[in-house]
Amino acid sequence: MDETIRQNESALVCAAKSGDRDAIQRLLRQNWTWLKSLVYGIVRQKDDVDDVLQDICVKVISKINTIRDPESFRSWLACLARREAISYHRYKSRCGVLLDVLDKERPDSQCDNSAAGSHGLEQTEQVEEILGAVRLLPDKYREVFLLQYSQDLSYRDMAEILDVPVTTIAIRLVRARRMILDAMAKQQKQRISP
Repeated sequence: MDETIRQNESALVCAAKSGDRDAIQRLLRQNWTWLKSLVYGIVRQKDDVDDVLQDICVKVISKINTIRDPESFRSWLACLARREAISYHRYKSRCGVLLDVLDKERPDSQCDNSAAGSHGLEQTEQVEEILGAVRLLPDKYREVFLLQYSQDLSYRDMAEILDVPVTTIAIRLVRARRMILDAMAKQQKQRISP
């Protein structure tokens, strides 16, 4: 993260701690994309992400005063978000209400015979394969993969958010991509063999 942005974020944290609601909104807006990816990586259900994000916003408003070092806002926010998302995911799992994102997003069974419809169906199937492979990644690899592709974050920013060394981010990204490619190759082999 560039030093000017870090200083601006620190100033916003100080203002937010003093009760400035606009500062809280700006902090959340600036971090929204990676925050949403982090939450999705844990809850894995598109419909649940907004519920968790709403809970996170409430927690940020009520707990912003607990930040000791304004420069650690991103890591504080990531930790808070992870706890909320894990808690929500466990609750939903216990209730047995988890629904598969891909099943909800499948196109209607009616097929369009046009070339565009056929191409669209192929793209939808490919997206489903990729999302399915991403969902199967272990948590630590899924988190870093989704952060990388949700927003143009540097490795340093991701390391700060996830509270791990930069080299760990690089290793996890390489492994995540490899696991996704392996999972997709395996799916393709299963389709080809009788």
